[in-house]
Amino acid sequence: MEITTEKDDKKVTTKTESHPYNYPNFKAEFYQFHDFTGLEEGDQFVDFELTTLQGEKAKISDFLDKPLVFEMGSISCPMYAGHVTPMQEIARRHPEYNFVVLYVREAHPGEKITNHTTFEKKMYAATEASKFYDDHRTILIDEVDGRAHKVYGALPNTVYVIDTDGTIKFVKAWNNTDYLEPVLEHITKGRSTNELKFRPAKPGLIQSYKTFKKCGRVSLTDFLYHLPKLLWKHYKAGNLF
Repeated sequence: MEITTEKDDKKVTTKTESHPYNYPNFKAEFYQFHDFTGLEEGDQFVDFELTTLQGEKAKISDFLDKPLVFEMGSISCPMYAGHVTPMQEIARRHPEYNFVVLYVREAHPGEKITNHTTFEKKMYAATEASKFYDDHRTILIDEVDGRAHKVYGALPNTVYVIDTDGTIKFVKAWNNTDYLEPVLEHITKGRSTNELKFRPAKPGLIQSYKTFKKCGRVSLTDFLYHLPKLLWKHYKAGNLF
């Protein structure tokens, strides 16, 4: 089912999900990797008023004084966790870009870091992520219902590059810091990124262990139980990422 809403005088169509947005337990069928529903390259970004870790209001557009690298993440997502350090290194090498994280739903909620039933719980999880992964980038916290996250694809670790005029210059459903820097260099030089290789990253075993230990045993057991289905979904999606 699709729902069309008005946002800043623009019509935005998003697909509804058959499961609760803030699901208490992860299941592989919650994610349709072959059917990315987020904004695409060439689209105009959609602005949202979000909340900083300091409790202040901020819009995505506040960071478009430079091109923006906009990454989805949560404390229970090993993919995001594994990118924190290299993303900050890329940010240091590319001061011509702003780097911002959109804090979304928990990818793998557990008994320690649970699904978000209140904004206060989401704020707590985002703050813990910043401290636990030593993430010094700006983190903007989405609303509990994931209003912004749904427009930007509703996957755990999508990455966008948005130009100062609001045009989406690059998007991948899954981030991979091994391939991101050449993309930024091409965009800076006004060159096409179409010929560049970009494949989704694979979460590291050590980082995944740290993430699931932080989030709780339930987080780990749900992930392991659904891992075969996840791998099959990744395989079927192939280059669609």
